[in-house]
This record gives sequence, structure tokens and C-alpha cells, in this order.
Amino acid sequence: MKKIKWGQLVVIIIVLALSLWSIFHYGKNAKYGLDLRGGVHLVLQASQIVETEETTTKPEETQKESEETQATQEEQSQEAEQATEEQKTSQEEQPTTAETTKKITASDLEKTRSVIEKRINALGVSEAIVTISGNDRIVVDIPGYTNIEEAKKVIGRIAVLTFKDEEGNILITGKNLKNATFTYQATKEGGVREPVVALEWDEEGKRLFAEATEKNVGKKIAIYLDEEELMAPMVNEPIKDGNAVITFGGEGSIEDKTRQAQEYAALLRGGSLPVKMEFIEERIVGPSLGKDTINKTQIGAILAVILIMAYMIIFYRMFGVIGSIALLIYAAIYLGFLLAIGTVFSLPSIGAVILSFGMAIDSNIIIFERIKEEYKKGRTLRSAVGSGYSHGITAILDSNLSMLLGMAVLWYFGTVQIKGFSLTLIAGIVAALITSLFFTRFVLETLSIYTQTVNEKLFGLSSYKES
Repeated sequence: MKKIKWGQLVVIIIVLALSLWSIFHYGKNAKYGLDLRGGVHLVLQASQIVETEETTTKPEETQKESEETQATQEEQSQEAEQATEEQKTSQEEQPTTAETTKKITASDLEKTRSVIEKRINALGVSEAIVTISGNDRIVVDIPGYTNIEEAKKVIGRIAVLTFKDEEGNILITGKNLKNATFTYQATKEGGVREPVVALEWDEEGKRLFAEATEKNVGKKIAIYLDEEELMAPMVNEPIKDGNAVITFGGEGSIEDKTRQAQEYAALLRGGSLPVKMEFIEERIVGPSLGKDTINKTQIGAILAVILIMAYMIIFYRMFGVIGSIALLIYAAIYLGFLLAIGTVFSLPSIGAVILSFGMAIDSNIIIFERIKEEYKKGRTLRSAVGSGYSHGITAILDSNLSMLLGMAVLWYFGTVQIKGFSLTLIAGIVAALITSLFFTRFVLETLSIYTQTVNEKLFGLSSYKES
């Protein structure tokens, strides 16, 4: 007697349990795109990178150039030669700067995208979608967010931190910054605690900061963010441990200072933008269309499932009932997986979900038809089920693999909407294979083992047997 494959049941129970947990755990926090929920849509364009390189001209080099110039000027007066000689002897090393234009690379854009994403997430907006478009643009979608000016202010700043002495010389920059956190510290007067940004340096930064404070005791060190002076505290003594804080004195309420400190901490923690970005498109998408669309798509999804189940039951009888139950299990696995990976539900992705329901039953239909054909040849139900799966599994895997490859190409080369569509469809194909190869197969094989007498009409096999 053929044994029941309990391993298939164990697999489907584990997968289904994880999917149901995902639905209950993540369902309330489902992410919706701008076309459904509304929010801020921004498009930024990168400018070419201008690098400033500091070079030093040594006195020997300048003297050599001067001598060569003198050799070509035969009629130069004795007074001019003497003045030139004095200039050569008194000349010291002078730094000069040279600007070079660097082409924007894919790596520059990816680093910029990552920085922008960190900045938005630091503000508590975790559903933002930041993607690269073309060779020089970044698209930012922030669902459920309406303050477009604040979003631009946080996203667009270069966020370069510098410490300068009273002569304007740069002592240390943000490249040595390890972390920046928003916190509170007690005021000198012992009153209400004030918001500050605590800076944590790497080892090189600690060394440079200690040297800077040691050389500037009794002087002021100004802190700049994007060439905007934040503060210029007096250095009373060397700071060897590298601890530094940015305070926000002056006028303003404690709420404004707190918000400013949180913003600066987010900017510094996210890092400076490797590329200068300019806003070329900005708009707010209203959520009114989203509410109507969500309601309609929910109704459409329910109707699609009901119609598919009705079709299966009418044409395949008991097989159709098994296929309908498999479809419900598929829906749970599919939805749980989409929520677990943080899928953003937009119109293209919801369209892929509805399409996936129609495709999900395809594997079962192939198997059911193969079982009918094998039963028509005179096989028993148990033999027909085994042969149906052995012959139908190749067609199922070939068709689904072809679809997976096509969706992978769309995901790799497509835009944001196309990526969402393809990823959602890929998840649907995988969920359909799991349901068909584990649940449906287990039920059919178990049913064939314990069914002694086959009710051909109940299983929809009578037409095949009569022919």
C-alpha cells in the first residue's frame, strides 16, 4: 500500500502558519504607494561633481620658472632682474587650488540614494521609496507625507560639517564623524535641559579634534554646516576625549530648537550628499483617488476569487473543490509573503496580485487534466494521480520558469512601477508552486489511497470514461 507523504503536509502547515503570522503582524502596517495613499513626489537631478584639489608650489619650482622667463626676456632692465631675485628669495610655499569636473557615476548616484533614504527614515518616514531614474536623476516618493517644504529641506542639503578656527582654516570635517545623536543636556544655569547634537568621532577624528582644541585654547572654534555657522564656542581647555556637542542658543522656543536639533542629527548621521542635487519636479498627490481605488480593488479581488472558485467547482467537481481550497491557502501564503518583504501596494502591484490569482489555478488545472487523461486510459484513481503529476510537473515547471525569467528581466531593467509589478508577480508564482506541489498533491494522493470506489460523477470523470 502506498504511504502517505506526511512531509508535504508538514511543509504546507509551516508555510501557512508563517504566512498567517505575517498577515496579523504586518497587516495593519501595509504600505501603499502614492497612487493609492497620496503624499509627496520629488524628482532630483544630479549636477556634475566639481572637485577642488589643493596643490602647493615650492620656492625652488617658482625660482626655476622665473629663471626660464628671464632667459627669454633679453632686454629686461637691471632693476627688474633685481626685483625678481628679491621675490625669489622671499617667496614661501603658497597653496593653490585647481577645480576639475568629474562625471557622475552609478556609484555616486547609489551613494546619494542611500544618504537620502537614511535622512528620510531618520525623520520617522519609513515608507519612503527612493529610486534611481536614468543616469542622473533620483525619484523620491513619500506616501502619507504632505509637508513638501520640510521634505525638500531635509533631502536637498549637502550636510557638510566643518570646524574652523578664527582665521577660517578648516580644522576637522564631517568625514571623520562616526555618529551624531540628538539628546538633551543640562544648562549652565541649571534650568530646563536644552536640546543638543552629540558628536562621536572616529579615532582619526578624535586626534584631530584634540589637536585643534589644544592649539586654540582661549580662541573660538566655529562649527559650520553647509557654510552656515551654527555656533562659535570659546575653547577653555584642550578636549582630549573627542566629545563635542552642538548647542542651539539664541532666540526661539524649546520646540523649535528640539526640531532643529533632530533635523541636524538626522542630516549628519545620514552623511553628506556625494553629489549636488537640484529639485526639478515637486508635487503633492491627493489621497482621494486612493481611497476609491482601494475599495474597488478589494471588491475586484474578492469577485475574482469567487468567480475562479465557481468555475473550478462547476467544471472539475471534487477536484474543483480541492483546487478552491488550495486557492484560499495560496491567497494566505501570497499575502503573508508580500507583507513580510514590505511590498508597497500600488496600482501596478495590485494588478499583478489579481493577475496572479488567475495564474495560480493554472498549475492545478494542468494536473487535473492530466489525471483525467490517465483515468481515461483505464488507470485507477491512485495510478492516474501519480501518473498525472509525473507527466504534468514538467509543463508546470517550464511555464513558471519562463514567467520567472521574464519577470526577472522586467525587474532588472524596469522603472519603479514595473519593478513593483514584476516582484509581486514573482512572489505569486512561487506561492502557486508551493501550494500546487505540496497541498494539492498531498490531498489528491491521500484521497486516492483511501478511496476504494470512485464516484466518477463526483470527480468529474464520467464524461471521460464514457468516451
